[in-house]
Amino acid sequence: MGKHFFRKGYETGIILIIITLIVLLIPPSPSVMNVNGVWPSPGILYKGDTGVSLTFNVELGNESIVWLVKDLEEKGINKATFFLDPAWVDRQKEVVEDIQLAGFDIGIYDLHPSRYESLEEKEIAEHLEDLRALFKEHNLDPAYYRTKDELLPPSVVKVMAKYDFIVVSHQLEEKDLVSSKRIPLEGAVVELNADNKLEDMKKNWTKWHDAIQSQEKEVPFVSLLELLASSDSKIKLLD
Repeated sequence: MGKHFFRKGYETGIILIIITLIVLLIPPSPSVMNVNGVWPSPGILYKGDTGVSLTFNVELGNESIVWLVKDLEEKGINKATFFLDPAWVDRQKEVVEDIQLAGFDIGIYDLHPSRYESLEEKEIAEHLEDLRALFKEHNLDPAYYRTKDELLPPSVVKVMAKYDFIVVSHQLEEKDLVSSKRIPLEGAVVELNADNKLEDMKKNWTKWHDAIQSQEKEVPFVSLLELLASSDSKIKLLD
């Protein structure tokens, strides 16, 4: 009886060890919060180490955005982030659906960051929840936040991080892509402004894409989450 009991206990212990090893070896599903947790404190994402992240700011346009989404798909570029002006989202429901169906990541494009200067943390949190609710009405789940022309102050970035938004800037923008200087793309967040007019969008995107293709070293397109996972680099850590 004692030996039988010991043998069963031994076998149970072996099974538990095997189960534990299997659980440890299964990679966790990627999530913004898991990756964001590698930062000692909140920061603003603008670069990583591996790949290049394309990001598009959208505040105007419908036909031009539909064309851009289709051309990205035709070129095999399935990793990019569209930062959308909330007012545009409400006006262009069908175009929003095209972006969503294409599987591109979504961020909020804030045209009026100065609003935060007079807001307390509670008011900022309420504003963020209102924005998230608006996007969810269109089946969008924005993980990223970008402001137009200026960076958010550290105190606001901390609140954004607390409410699960990663604030994104850029390392390269349009003028850098077409510069006569050879600027390496590796690890960069590239910020591009989508055009309202179709012909302008075709002209500019073709120019930008040609510049990317002409790089001496081919750099893979990665999502912002993948770029963030490759490094904890950012503009600055916030105390």
